[in-house]
Amino acid sequence: MGRDEKSIKVEITKILIELGIPINLQGFKYFRECVYKVIKEPLVMKKVTKWLYPQVGDIFDVKGTVVERCMRHAADLGYYKTGFKSINKYFGISCLDGWNYKPTNSELVALIAEFLRMNLDDQISKRE
Repeated sequence: MGRDEKSIKVEITKILIELGIPINLQGFKYFRECVYKVIKEPLVMKKVTKWLYPQVGDIFDVKGTVVERCMRHAADLGYYKTGFKSINKYFGISCLDGWNYKPTNSELVALIAEFLRMNLDDQISKRE
């Protein structure tokens, strides 16, 4: 694992933990891998169930449907635990009283990936 890959995965892990997604669940690892793949190849968001979940499943030797189900379970637990209140800190989505919206797996993956991709672009441009 290269330095860049490791630092990206560390940032993904920090965000997932802050969102309340339990680290001990398989879905946590699947989320991290999905976000990493989307950062590297943004077009896979168009083929989430047909390509992304099966690819992540191949890495962990499970089916794509298992990946999706475990991610949904982990996201549900995180949402019920924290209400994703920290989502505003990262993504600018305000969680107003009475606003009960839980993002889907693919929305959450896309949000985290886009946030990190934009921040990585900023870091790269600052170095140059």
